[in-house]
Amino acid sequence: MTDSIAWNAIEGAMTKTKQMLFEPFDLTKWAKLAIILFFIGGGGGISNFNSNPSSGNFWDFGNSYSDAELNAFVEETVSGVSAFVDQYMTYIVLAVLAFLLVIVLFSYISNVMQFVFVESVVRNRVTIRVYIRNNLGNGLRLFILNWTLGIAFLLAIVLSLLPALSAIQGGDISALFFGSFILFFVVLVLGIIIFGIIGSFINLAIPVMLYENVGILKALSKVTSTAVHSIPQVLVYWIIRGVLGIIIGIAAAIIGLIVVLIAGLVLLLIGIAVYMILTLLGFGFTDPVVLIVLGLLFVASLMVLIFLTLLATVPLPVFMKYHALLFLRNWYADIVPFWEPMPEPMPEPMPEPVPEPA
Repeated sequence: MTDSIAWNAIEGAMTKTKQMLFEPFDLTKWAKLAIILFFIGGGGGISNFNSNPSSGNFWDFGNSYSDAELNAFVEETVSGVSAFVDQYMTYIVLAVLAFLLVIVLFSYISNVMQFVFVESVVRNRVTIRVYIRNNLGNGLRLFILNWTLGIAFLLAIVLSLLPALSAIQGGDISALFFGSFILFFVVLVLGIIIFGIIGSFINLAIPVMLYENVGILKALSKVTSTAVHSIPQVLVYWIIRGVLGIIIGIAAAIIGLIVVLIAGLVLLLIGIAVYMILTLLGFGFTDPVVLIVLGLLFVASLMVLIFLTLLATVPLPVFMKYHALLFLRNWYADIVPFWEPMPEPMPEPMPEPVPEPA
């Protein structure tokens, strides 16, 4: 383990993180990094899907309803949905297009911010506008690659669901929940593994794009070519990154919970105070003014909580980025020109006094 580049990079990443964020402490720098992480998606997310059959009557589904009743229910539901879609088709299309436009826009910004984040931690200087302007093209290349991979994965998922769709059309509901979904789960698991590997290489390819001035495909080719010749180092890197990711995730959850409890209590008191002021002015809880004000206050409070959580957890993603960059510098090539603190100049010795002549 002592010969592992990824293991040796941990101490250096801690030192770099300390130098950037605490020597000296600069709240403005933290706030700018929190904004970058917000657009990257640094807050993360945890989904909880309970698929335990014993928690419900899933396996008794076929015994509770006959096939005729189930088919009638499905037909009635499909008919109701079809009528709703036909009536509001124009609004649905506009809403879907607006939603997709927002997703595409934020996805592009997120890809640009990947490069902004790398330049910020490498240079130990966060200048968002300049870094965005310098990386619009790089962000577009990364955006196209990520969307191409995402669409390919979506097509694979759709194709894996074709047996399930055939079972629905054939009225074989019992087969829907068994053999029809096996291919889907296989494709899903393989897709997650493959995308995890590709994502790891993309994370390492971003600095190569920046400091060798090449495109994303060329950078990926360079990184993967190096990985082929040092598979043990890459495997250890993935293991250490996985362990660090778990530790960082737990730390982020604890810090986020503390921030939400403290800041959430303050925001709740503010909301109660605003509601009491509105009631003193003669507004009831069901009045539109009260509902609008409280709704806007809730949205603003949610945004504040997200930002404060990102602000409090800034050192965690900074550490992970430094770890990846230090690994890349020693594993791939010496291409990452890290900023180094300038040593303080030594004070010049005082000249010795010249004795006066007698």
